[in-house]
Amino acid sequence: PSSGRRNSMSIPPDGRGVDFTKDFEQQDMKYDSTGMFHWCPARNLDECVLERHQAAMTVLNGHVVVCLFADRDSPLIGLRNFIMPLRASNFHYHELKHVVIVGDLDYLRKEWKTLYNLPKISILNGSPLSRADLRAVNINLCDMCVIISARVPNTEDTTLADKEAILASLNIKAMQFLDQDDDDDPDTELYLTQPFACGTAFAISVLDSLMST
Repeated sequence: PSSGRRNSMSIPPDGRGVDFTKDFEQQDMKYDSTGMFHWCPARNLDECVLERHQAAMTVLNGHVVVCLFADRDSPLIGLRNFIMPLRASNFHYHELKHVVIVGDLDYLRKEWKTLYNLPKISILNGSPLSRADLRAVNINLCDMCVIISARVPNTEDTTLADKEAILASLNIKAMQFLDQDDDDDPDTELYLTQPFACGTAFAISVLDSLMST
């Protein structure tokens, strides 16, 4: 059932953005051979790539952001298995959330042959650690943010295996930290404040603990 919140990818009236919604909204619903998933004709990867300035002018809302750590030589992790449940046919077409992947384009070229028949996917060739890239895809307006790493962990120091994912999550939390109901006294110690108790603010010592476990 619909959540009542419209997820969209609209274009400012000056038309400088890239209008991906035009085809999405006008095409009839199509399904794969099993009838279990939404389907679309194969698309070239370059048609789905957004430059940062294009993403910034394209109003994303209620979407899914996938922060992907990978490079050209990273092994395939099967992004299709993550996206396919979001394209299940029991959702109406307008209920499908747009998926925006922020990651390395060379790696995504390898994954693309398993994704090009799934509708409503866009790619920003960038880094999940770049605040400019995250702002461009409206990370603050997304319904879901997923951080995935395809990189092979350093076998010499396994304690740092999740370093990038942890840093990315803390970076995103810092970008979204705006608690309108926070009435803490400005002189209150950090560990006694509401944001710290709720997990929306972290101390360096906490980050050190996360990195060493």
